[in-house]
Amino acid sequence: MVENSVFESVLMSIHPEFVRLILNGKKKVEFRKIRFSIDVSHVVIYATLPIKKIVGYFEVKNINTGSPDELWSSYRNIGGIEEERFYEYYKNYSNGIAIEIGEVYKLDNYLPLSYISSSAPPQSYSYINRKTFEQIVGMIHRKTESTLRR
Repeated sequence: MVENSVFESVLMSIHPEFVRLILNGKKKVEFRKIRFSIDVSHVVIYATLPIKKIVGYFEVKNINTGSPDELWSSYRNIGGIEEERFYEYYKNYSNGIAIEIGEVYKLDNYLPLSYISSSAPPQSYSYINRKTFEQIVGMIHRKTESTLRR
């Protein structure tokens, strides 16, 4: 049994335009400048302004590190971002990361940040404990189970 304080998931701030692409399956990788300091299995999606809510989560398939050129070459067709904007994002960075998105789960009713006892959204990401993650997962799967029983 793993302690509730173990961090295997992160809350990640993502712009709504990219959130939509992730939720509809068109964006299969999330680009970031800095790698997580621990292995992460799930990313809880926080949609930034104007939504300002937790909208779902995704399973992390893989995380790759590389130069911007390597990342663009590997992921340009599934990154959900234009080339110019991609290179602007990595300006002054010699390496970046690509978080490959696995299965995506969407909340029917988006959650306020206060649901996870956080007063401010993370600049990029913040670790969340297992208990908090399981509460979010439970909300999604309770809805699925009730739909199946109808």
